[in-house]
Amino acid sequence: MNIIPDLVLVGTLMVPFLVLVAGLHFILYKPMLAYLDARAEATVGARKEAEALQAKATARLAEWEAALAQARREVAEFRALRRAAAQAKHAGVVAEARAAAETRIGQAIAVIRAEADSARTELDATSRALSREVATQVLGRPLPQLEA
Repeated sequence: MNIIPDLVLVGTLMVPFLVLVAGLHFILYKPMLAYLDARAEATVGARKEAEALQAKATARLAEWEAALAQARREVAEFRALRRAAAQAKHAGVVAEARAAAETRIGQAIAVIRAEADSARTELDATSRALSREVATQVLGRPLPQLEA
């Protein structure tokens, strides 16, 4: 048994092996590695694209929320201004109505006082005449005219 290999035999067996390895490299390994690299790039690229889209969507959502908050503030300010204007108008209408009511009440009080004075004068005259007539009938003689 010979421990040292025969170089011609090793070289002869090595040539078909190297041809096979080179052929497999170009036929099988290189396309498979290219496919695996493309798949990894597609996966990583899709993940990066999804992250970019997510970041863009988050930024746009923040913009919309800020715009919505601004719109709500503007609506609140507008509502407050309109409410203040309506309250001022209401106060003016109430003041006018109150003044008109006070005027009408004052007129009504003046009319009532005038009617009360007229009724008092009329009742006084009627009561004097009636008392004079009753006294004349009770006494049986006419009473002298007294000036009041």
